[in-house]
Amino acid sequence: LKWSLPPASHRGTRCDCLGAMSYGGGGGGGGRDMEQLQQSLNAMVVQLLQNEVRKECFDKCFGTRFPDRMGRSEQVCLAKCMDRMYEAHSIVVKASVEMAQNLASQEP
Repeated sequence: LKWSLPPASHRGTRCDCLGAMSYGGGGGGGGRDMEQLQQSLNAMVVQLLQNEVRKECFDKCFGTRFPDRMGRSEQVCLAKCMDRMYEAHSIVVKASVEMAQNLASQEP
């Protein structure tokens, strides 16, 4: 399993978070179907992650107030919050991949 997350400078763009993920199993004619499945999963994971980051960071940086314009402090807060959220996600994914690899190597 291998996942990657875009760097903070690429927030809001599409990434290949699951494109390099290996599901194992046999080859054969299912390669195209597996590629389509990976692309669909990638799109869903990216969308879910972006939505969650936006919600969490908006709540943290704005709370219950809704200004007409976003000030410098809100911009900085959102940028830092999003960077932290993406970095945390990256750490969790890396740990999950390592655990999955360790489990796979222990199988008889």
